[in-house]
Amino acid sequence: MLFRSEQQIERIYNRRIQLPSGGWIILEQTEALVSIDVNSGKYRKEEDLESTALITNIEAAEVICQELRLRDLGGLVVIDFIDMEERKNRQQVLNTLQTELAKDKAPSKVLPFNDFGLVILTRKRAKQSLGKLLCQPCRYCQGTGMTKSIRTICHSIHQEIQQMRVSLGSGREILIRCHPDISEALKNGQRQVLKEI
Repeated sequence: MLFRSEQQIERIYNRRIQLPSGGWIILEQTEALVSIDVNSGKYRKEEDLESTALITNIEAAEVICQELRLRDLGGLVVIDFIDMEERKNRQQVLNTLQTELAKDKAPSKVLPFNDFGLVILTRKRAKQSLGKLLCQPCRYCQGTGMTKSIRTICHSIHQEIQQMRVSLGSGREILIRCHPDISEALKNGQRQVLKEI
């Protein structure tokens, strides 16, 4: 039992959640809303696209509701399911979503598929989300999930040294302390930066 709890806690760190059929969902939490994108993953034949989409979307609806409960996510949730042509299939996905949300103690409301194929729901959250309790923003990317590329960092080093040169004058020794990957890039791929310095 403890193992399953640890597994679920580990799961909240992932933005990509695997579905049983081979598809996955991408879950992004922002200040304004939670966005969820559903992907089928496996390639299927052209005539099988509708049934593939239906199976994947139903699995996704179940997993999405589990994730909303597990992470205690609330507010506006926008879900981009895989496109389906048949109205009855879209209704089946909505029914699954509503059935799964009914298991949740937090009140929620689901709107039908809109013209863009999106489903919007609201879920009332009683407390701070589990992700915010257990995680903190990365000190390098400030929680954006993006860090500067090695090339960009090398360019920043070059710019900073150029500015120091102006204020300190020439003939001064400069020591650059950096990550080994940056050091390697400065010695090899970005050697032009060191030559200019």
